[in-house]
Amino acid sequence: MNLGVSVLSDIGVGTARGGRERNEDSYLVCHDGRVRWLADGIEHEEEREGEGLLVAVFDGMGGHADGHVASATAARVLSKLYQPGTIPERPARVLSKYVQDAHRQLHTIAAARGQVRMGTTLTAAWLIDRRAAWVHVGDSRLYLMRDGKLTRMTTDQTRNEFARRDSRTPTSDGDRLAQNFIYGSRGLGENARLRLDWGVDSGQLDVLPGDRLLLCTDGITSALDDPTIETTLRAVGGDAAPLALKDRAVERDGRDNITALVLSYG
Repeated sequence: MNLGVSVLSDIGVGTARGGRERNEDSYLVCHDGRVRWLADGIEHEEEREGEGLLVAVFDGMGGHADGHVASATAARVLSKLYQPGTIPERPARVLSKYVQDAHRQLHTIAAARGQVRMGTTLTAAWLIDRRAAWVHVGDSRLYLMRDGKLTRMTTDQTRNEFARRDSRTPTSDGDRLAQNFIYGSRGLGENARLRLDWGVDSGQLDVLPGDRLLLCTDGITSALDDPTIETTLRAVGGDAAPLALKDRAVERDGRDNITALVLSYG
């Protein structure tokens, strides 16, 4: 299957228009014997063999110290899953367990040094043959574009989202995130453990020729609604898609960092 990967990460509108002083986002692309990741706005690369294609986007939490460190750390840790060996029978379960275990280890290490202050979202997809395993922490997103129609695969992990799942009453501060990678659950549960409900926060899908997957941080989704993202992806193909999404977000005065990663099949 022919496969194209295009990615863009940008500071956004910048401080002159009320935006960020630095890019706290990161991304990871592991494919064809190469591992690429972003750290403090600079792309790094190393040669390494591995199974399938592993990609992810991360949004270091702006309200925490060292958000850019958290996102780059998450990218490096997740990249260790990309290594040669036997292809797992259930890659989605392996991916979800790996993220859970990595979160626990990083949180424990950080807690041993004092108050845990670093945090990042994490949205990842691991493609092996024609299956895409995925996992999601926070409010970065995964979309599937098929036959010109955009489908959101992930649900933002807000307080009210978890309240809805548990049949609890929504709260006035319910739009706030309920958890993120490394930092924990923001006081809503056991900080060393993530809530990853199967089929909602992690899962697997079969990919077809012509499909496109979009992984993006909320620098895109806070500025562009889903119909606008769909229209943009319909109009622009190939490597130009992430740039087109960034330009639309900047036009809408999106003030957050912007990261978009697009996988194109066939």
